[in-house]
Amino acid sequence: MYNSQFELGAVALNVRNLELQSLFYQQILGLKVLTERAQQVELGAGDRVLIRLLKTEQEGEIADSYGLYHLAIVLPSREDLGTILRHFIDNRIPLQGASDHGYSEAIYLADTEGNGIEIYRDLPQTDWDIREDGRIIGVTEPMDADTIYSLGQVSKNGYQMPTGSRMGHVHLSVKESEASSRFYQEVLAVEDKFSMPSASWLASGSYHHHLAVNEWGGKNLNLRTDGLPGLAYYTVVYSQPEHYQATIARAQAANLNLEQVANTATFVDVDGIRTLLILDEV
Repeated sequence: MYNSQFELGAVALNVRNLELQSLFYQQILGLKVLTERAQQVELGAGDRVLIRLLKTEQEGEIADSYGLYHLAIVLPSREDLGTILRHFIDNRIPLQGASDHGYSEAIYLADTEGNGIEIYRDLPQTDWDIREDGRIIGVTEPMDADTIYSLGQVSKNGYQMPTGSRMGHVHLSVKESEASSRFYQEVLAVEDKFSMPSASWLASGSYHHHLAVNEWGGKNLNLRTDGLPGLAYYTVVYSQPEHYQATIARAQAANLNLEQVANTATFVDVDGIRTLLILDEV
């Protein structure tokens, strides 16, 4: 899709209250439990895992550390966005905003522990503002909520996120956005689609962004460590072995401490943010 070398898989979150967070993702986002163990719950749409909740005993506020700014789930259609908006509004679920970005229409909220969430649908690529150099210019304007709401269906038996929903992008909170942008371009071979002094939007192929990095949290947050509440890792999934192996080679060339097991590998960036690489051949 969009000539991308990878797609994004599950986002794993360290959570203090596993039961409450699981209920949030089921009742508010309409995800279903796919697997459940004593310290872990996997939730998704259809048979695709989108969220992996990991029980942690560590303390700490998510906003005090670098890590996740928001995870972003893309829905198959504008009508699907209308159905979840109708679910949110009709059930008085607190929202943080809703925007038209020129390439997407997006709704923002947070889970019970403060992890940011975006739910969006992509506009047709022919409507995007794509420049000759490949940059994709986004905007932040009010979403046409009335029209989108009117397209939605009433969820008579409880809202369920539709099959075909997937992790569209992950937006990270970092200390130095320019340095992080260069790092991910070097290791993941993503391109800078749009940048400002405090943030960058990065993608593989012709998508508007798979990753974004911003330094809006400030320069004095804590580094992310294993088990800290919030982002445990996000997942980059390859279907072609050559693309996966090329990423491994770039990570090794960057002298990263790669942990490899079978067709998986992980690395940690300078802010302590962990990326999981998976080769999942179709």
